[in-house]
Amino acid sequence: MSQTSIIITTYNNPVWLEKVLWSYSCQTRKDFEVVIADDGSKDETRELIEAMRSQVPFPIRHVWQEDDGFRKCRILNQAIMQARRKQRHRAAFGRQQPG
Repeated sequence: MSQTSIIITTYNNPVWLEKVLWSYSCQTRKDFEVVIADDGSKDETRELIEAMRSQVPFPIRHVWQEDDGFRKCRILNQAIMQARRKQRHRAAFGRQQPG
């Protein structure tokens, strides 16, 4: 089981999400999981995540909710609850930068 959960938010920005995931694969330590909190992205984001799972050395969890306007807090709370880490309040948070 992963020792740390890194939670990343995304919404319809698979190009940046791919860059973020590749950057985590370059880390020296590999004992973490990435939890992607997806606020209703379209299929292109889901397809990217599925493809990346076999290409990176860490587990990826995809937590998706239907697009209902800007609901970042709700999807972040869901991602925290689904993170595998026992001490969820210590999960690290990552944020994508807009393109």
